[in-house]
Amino acid sequence: MHLLQTLRHRFFLFLPPRHWGSHLRSALCQRLPAAVALPALNPDLGKTASFFYISFSDIYTAAGLMTVALLLLALIVLNQRKKTIISNTSKALEETEARYRLLFEHSPVPLMEEDLSTVKTFLDQLKTQGIVDLNRYFAENPESLARCAAMVRIIDANRAALKMYGAENPGALSQLTLVLPDDQNLHFKNELLGLVKDGGSEIVLENRTLSGSALTVERRSVIAAGFEQTWRKVFVTVIDITEQVRLRNENKSFEKQLQQTQKLEAIGSLAGGIAHDFNNILAPIMGRAELMLIENTGNEPLREHCRGIIDAAKRARDLVKQILTFSRQVDQEIKPVSLADIVREVVGLIRPTLPATIEVECNLPDRGPRVMADSTQLHQVIMNLVTNAFHAMEDKGGCLRFHLETVTLGVGEFNDLSIAPGLYQKLHIEDSGHGMDQATIAKIFDPYFTTKPRGKGTGLGLAVVIGILRGYGGEIRVQSEIGKGTLFTLYFPVVELAADQTPTEYGNLDPLPRGTEHILLVDDEKSIADVTTGMLVRLGYKVTVRISSYDALEAFRNLADRIDLLIADLTMPQMTGLQLYREIRKIRPDIKVIICTGFSEQLDSRNSKSIGIQGFLYKPVVMSDLARCVRSVLDG
Repeated sequence: MHLLQTLRHRFFLFLPPRHWGSHLRSALCQRLPAAVALPALNPDLGKTASFFYISFSDIYTAAGLMTVALLLLALIVLNQRKKTIISNTSKALEETEARYRLLFEHSPVPLMEEDLSTVKTFLDQLKTQGIVDLNRYFAENPESLARCAAMVRIIDANRAALKMYGAENPGALSQLTLVLPDDQNLHFKNELLGLVKDGGSEIVLENRTLSGSALTVERRSVIAAGFEQTWRKVFVTVIDITEQVRLRNENKSFEKQLQQTQKLEAIGSLAGGIAHDFNNILAPIMGRAELMLIENTGNEPLREHCRGIIDAAKRARDLVKQILTFSRQVDQEIKPVSLADIVREVVGLIRPTLPATIEVECNLPDRGPRVMADSTQLHQVIMNLVTNAFHAMEDKGGCLRFHLETVTLGVGEFNDLSIAPGLYQKLHIEDSGHGMDQATIAKIFDPYFTTKPRGKGTGLGLAVVIGILRGYGGEIRVQSEIGKGTLFTLYFPVVELAADQTPTEYGNLDPLPRGTEHILLVDDEKSIADVTTGMLVRLGYKVTVRISSYDALEAFRNLADRIDLLIADLTMPQMTGLQLYREIRKIRPDIKVIICTGFSEQLDSRNSKSIGIQGFLYKPVVMSDLARCVRSVLDG
């Protein structure tokens, strides 16, 4: 009001002159103290006073009004500019939000926005209670960790995330616990610790789809800018690495298989050296037993002992062959064999090694059809299954049963069509051990899978078994139940229906070919040379024996026109059997030769003929094999 009155007095100049005096008096009265008396003003004095007032006070007032007007104008301009800036900023924010939503929705990477504000509040409460070590706290209170996981809300998820988890809309994916298995809370704890320490985390953990399928994901989370104190918005990327993990595990499996293969190769190399020495040890044992069998025709108890020695030596020889076959260092010998005889041999071999708590029952036919297979591999198949049965019953004992029968399989007998219709030998091997569940049964034929403790198995046994069986056109089936035992059923295709051959009678020399030729025998092992000489002499041959290759070469120079056959050991010091043969051929090119060896990687019965060797024998040599080989080479 005061301002209006002042303005009214300041603008009296715009009034008619007749009103100036009164207005001037009024204005002066308001500005001067009340004690000052003003005389009556005449028109001239009014003019002079009016001019004086306009010159000083009103000029100042006009400048103030102009300033106010300019300020008001500036305020109006600034206000308008503020509205423009706010409007432009709002549009920019809307455009940015639109671009973000577009990128968020159409990103090929699964993206989610999560609200961890409740978790943050809980962690702050723990901090106020003096709990600083969250890692230890959650380790001691896993239920609190599970509760934190249940507090996490998924605010939004893009299309890729919905597709990965199998959700139709974001509302179906509202809680982290919908896709986080309970056993993954430890990884969630690591995420919380990362958010507390660094504001973000990167972990690999197991997830699941809404339908329950397992996923392995790489989860990265970071707190959004401006939400560091509340965790109300946390950006999360979830990358499905299930396939990469599967391939990486397969690669590790292949590396493990490669390591195992290299171990087998090392074992094979070691087995080759052992086989040579071991067969050289067996040769005189078996040979002496055969000679004793021949020389004691009237002493039946002694002959029975000799038969036992020969059988044991043969099993030892076959055991070496099994090792070499397993390491792929000897050729397979596929021929018709009696499966019943193979089972009897295995049972006879393992029965003494089984504890008294394990009983063995055999239901095997005396006669039956044969199967086309390598007898050593059949031994390996049955021995692997028997070993597994023994391990299943070694703690509590039980019964190991063998049952063999001939069956005819029709079309559709097996749903998976893994075996063709026809005639088969069906072998049951059953134990009463601890049994297996279905999950274990599904994996037992996988290479390197084993349920045995370290040192009791490599996981190769059943993988080898199924490989051998299917190689022969057969098949294997498993039935098992926890606490009741396991039944393996093996199918071998039959190649003929014929009765088993009559076992060979040891010491019967009538069918063995004989001769009178002169033979030069060379072997650096004196015991083997003596036994082989005894066999040849019994067969009617004249024998010249040498222990050294150089001595043999000198003897041949002296007897070149009288020697009919050279029998030489392959591996000898100073000069090998092949080197000796080459030197002798320089003296007499038509000389015939038989090479004997305990084991050789370079030479076998196949490639020996390609270099001019007429005969090839593996030690230990049975007398019947020696007789037939010598006669065949001399007559050929």
